[in-house]
Amino acid sequence: MAPLPVETSLNTLALHSSRHAEQEHDQEQGLEVKSSPEELRPHFAPGDSTKQDAGVTRIEGLYLVFGRGWGLYSLWASIGLIAYVYSLSRLTTAYYAAFATSAFGEHTIIGTIGVVNSIIAGVAPPIIAKLADLWSRPHALTLAVTLYAVGYAMCAGAQNVSTVVAGQVVYTLGNTGITFLNSLLIADITSLQWRAFVDGAVNLPYVVNAFVSGYIVEDINGYSANGWRWGYGMFCILLPVCVSPALIVLLIGDHRAKKLGTTALGASATRPEWLARSDELQGKSTLQIVLYYCNRLNILGFFLMSFAFALILTPMTLNTTAEGGYKNPSLIAMLVIGGILFICWAVWDGFYAEYPFMPRRVFNRTFVACLLADFFYYFSSYLVDGYFASWVYVIVDWSDKHYQFFNNTVTVGTCGFAFMFGLLMRYTHRYKAFQLFGLCLRSIGAGLVYLSATKPTDAVLVCSQVLIGIGASVSIIASYLGVQSSVPHQDLAIATAVLNLWASVGSSISLAISASVWNREVPNHLEKYLGSMYNATERATIFGSIYVARLTEPRNLVKQAYLESMKPLFLAALITSFCSIIAAAFAKNYYLGDTHNAIEDKVIKFRDQQEIEEELTERRP
Repeated sequence: MAPLPVETSLNTLALHSSRHAEQEHDQEQGLEVKSSPEELRPHFAPGDSTKQDAGVTRIEGLYLVFGRGWGLYSLWASIGLIAYVYSLSRLTTAYYAAFATSAFGEHTIIGTIGVVNSIIAGVAPPIIAKLADLWSRPHALTLAVTLYAVGYAMCAGAQNVSTVVAGQVVYTLGNTGITFLNSLLIADITSLQWRAFVDGAVNLPYVVNAFVSGYIVEDINGYSANGWRWGYGMFCILLPVCVSPALIVLLIGDHRAKKLGTTALGASATRPEWLARSDELQGKSTLQIVLYYCNRLNILGFFLMSFAFALILTPMTLNTTAEGGYKNPSLIAMLVIGGILFICWAVWDGFYAEYPFMPRRVFNRTFVACLLADFFYYFSSYLVDGYFASWVYVIVDWSDKHYQFFNNTVTVGTCGFAFMFGLLMRYTHRYKAFQLFGLCLRSIGAGLVYLSATKPTDAVLVCSQVLIGIGASVSIIASYLGVQSSVPHQDLAIATAVLNLWASVGSSISLAISASVWNREVPNHLEKYLGSMYNATERATIFGSIYVARLTEPRNLVKQAYLESMKPLFLAALITSFCSIIAAAFAKNYYLGDTHNAIEDKVIKFRDQQEIEEELTERRP
C-alpha cells in the first residue's frame, strides 16, 4: 500500500501557524471554532491529565522508531491484508448461525445467540482497550486472533447447538478484538483530517468481497445442512496466517522501541512507562502481581457489567419458550439478580474503581451526544436486523447466491461510500453536517423497510438497504470522529471502547425485544394462517427451521404470517431512528486538522528515517 498523505510525528509538540482566515470564515458561518485555531486549543501540561499508559507510550515510540521506511509501509500493507481477509470472513460467516441452529432444529435460539454476542461485543472493548493500553497493541491483537480461531473451530466441529453457542461466544470475543484493535491502530497513527478517509479505504475490501462471498457460499453449499461447517472452518487457518505479518511488524517495532529506550514523547515521563512499571512490580509475589493487573484491568467491574447485562437481557429472549413466561421463577430470579448487579456495577465503576471503564474525564458534551446517537442508531437497527435475514429468506424466493448478495447490500453501501465521505471531511475539515445527513438518510431507509412489510418487492427491499448503507457510511465514522476529537490520546482507546459498549447495549436491548416479538408473533400468526392445515407439532417444526418454513405450502399463507409478525418491529425501528438525529445535533462541530485530536497539540507527521535516527541518537544516554 502506498504511503498515505497522513504525515505523522507524535513527538512534535510545536504549534503551527494560526488559521485566522479560517476562524473568521467559520464565525461568519456560525460554526464552532474554539478548537480550530491552535492558539485557542487547551494545552495539556504534564500534570493536567492522567499518566500515560505503557501501551500508548509504546505505540508512540514505535512510530518514532519506524519513521518513513520499510516498517511503516509494511504495517500499512499488513493492515490492508487483515482488512481483506477479515472482511471476507465476516461477509461469509455472519449469516451461518441461522443455518447452524436450524441444522439442529433450534432456529428460535438465534435471538438468544444474538443478545449474548451483542453483550460480549459491548463489554469486551473496555477490557481490550485496557489491555492495549496496559501492555501493547500487538499483544492484545495476538490474544484476539487466538480467540477468533478457537471459536470458529468450535463452531465447525459442533455436534450440538450448545457447542455452536459456545463457539459463537468465543469467536465474538476474537472478532470484537480484531475489529477494535485494527481501528485503534488507525486512530493512533492518523490525524483527524484523514482518519475518516483511511477508515473508509481500509474497509473497501468489503465492497469486493460482498460479491466474491456469494460465489464462495454457493460453491461450498454454505447454507446446506453441513456446508456452514466448511464456511467456519476455512477461516480458522486463513485469518491467523494473514494477521501474522502485521503482528511480526508490530512486535519488531515494539522491541526496537523498547531496546532503544524511547521516552514517553507526549507525556511527562523521562523514561519509558513500561520500564517504570517493571520496577514497580519488582520483588512482588505472584499473588500481588495478579492483584495488580486485576486492579488495572478492573476485573471486578468487568464481571459485574457482563453478568448484569446478560441476566437482564437474556430473559427477554426466553420468555416465550419458558413455562409461564415472565412469571417463571427462573426468569424472575435472573431479572432481579441482573438488576442488583447492574446497580452494584454502576456504584463500583462510578465511585470506587481506581481504573473505571467509564472515567468521568472522558465525558463531555460531544462525547455524550455521539454516544447517544450511536446508542439509538444501533437500538433502532437491531429491532430489524436480529431476524431480518431469516425473514427475507422465508418471504423471498432468491437463490443462495442472490440472497447472499442482498445480505451484503448494507455492507457495500457502508464501505463503498465511506472513503468518499472521508475525502469530503478531509477538505471541509468538518464532520457534523455529514453525521446528520447520514442519520437522516438512514431514517428514510428505515421507512422503506417498514413499507416492505406491506409490499415486499425486490426494489423496495434493495433500495432500503442501499439507503441504510450509505447513511451508515458517514454517520458511524462521524460519531467516532466526534468522540476521538474530544479526548486526549491517552483516553482514545477507553473513550472509543465506551462508545462501542453503549452501542452494543443498544443493540442488545433491541435484539432482546425483537427476539421476544419474533418468538411470540410468528407462532401466533402461523397458527392463525396454518392452524387448520398443520397441528401444533408441525407448526413448531416450521417455526424451528427457516429451511422448512420456506418449503411449506401454501406458500402465500406462510409469507403472510411472517410479514404481519415483523411489521410492529419495523415501525418501532422507524420511530426510534429519529432519536439519533436529535442526539447528534448537540455535538460540537470540531475542526478536523492535522493534530491527533482537538484538545492536544500532538501533530501527526511522519518524518524521514534519517531524521528519526538523528533524534534517536540524541536521546540515547
